Amino acid sequence: MLLIAVFIGALLYVPKDTRVLDCTADMNLELGKDHDKIVANIHLVVHFVPDELSYITEYGVVTYNNQRYIVDRYARLRYSGDNRHSFNEFKREGIEKNISETLPDSLSEKLTSAQKVFLFKVRKLQGEIWSISDLRRTVLVCAKSD
Repeated sequence: MLLIAVFIGALLYVPKDTRVLDCTADMNLELGKDHDKIVANIHLVVHFVPDELSYITEYGVVTYNNQRYIVDRYARLRYSGDNRHSFNEFKREGIEKNISETLPDSLSEKLTSAQKVFLFKVRKLQGEIWSISDLRRTVLVCAKSD
């Protein structure tokens, strides 16, 4: 009976997977000049789970040629839990646009990579602040959400 109690206690003590990342970030971006300038203000919610369906939700506004467009979408992806090297492989499985999104596809293509597979390093910077970077630059810094 004592062995069963110890086993149940050990199961309750097991911490949740620390590789799961839930965080949020605000992205403010300006691309181009003059009449070809794109300004984007987008809120991101990131949910990464190794070897399972993960997602990034995006909601915000893109301004181009004095027109404001709503961004309201959900990107599905999977990432490898293999941590034998410092980068994880992320595979984009698709993007679902919500009905309120008004961003034209041609403008979306200017803001979104056509790549399907990415290599990213996910690092804890300090406290609950995380960095997601590729081989050359930091792609996103986000704060862990509860």
